Amino acid sequence: MATKKQKTVPASVQTVTPIGEEPTKTSVEPVQLTIADLQLLARIVDLASRRGAFQAGELSQVGDAYNKLAGFLTYVESVQKKDEEAKAEAPATPV
Repeated sequence: MATKKQKTVPASVQTVTPIGEEPTKTSVEPVQLTIADLQLLARIVDLASRRGAFQAGELSQVGDAYNKLAGFLTYVESVQKKDEEAKAEAPATPV
């Protein structure tokens, strides 16, 4: 029977707020993920699969994830092209 080990934080690492002081609130900005980042991830998966980084049993999952990512990138690319074409065809309106 397997048992789960629970992680405990040593007392020296725990945060203690002095009495009478408000804890400091820090805001964490969300990470920006761009289309270029997703394209890079697709290239990384492709390269890793060519180099044999995945075991045979993992290939279907990796392939499914890659296909979803590639499909999404194709969709985004087509939407961007349509937007560019629409902007090019739209007559310039004076301000």
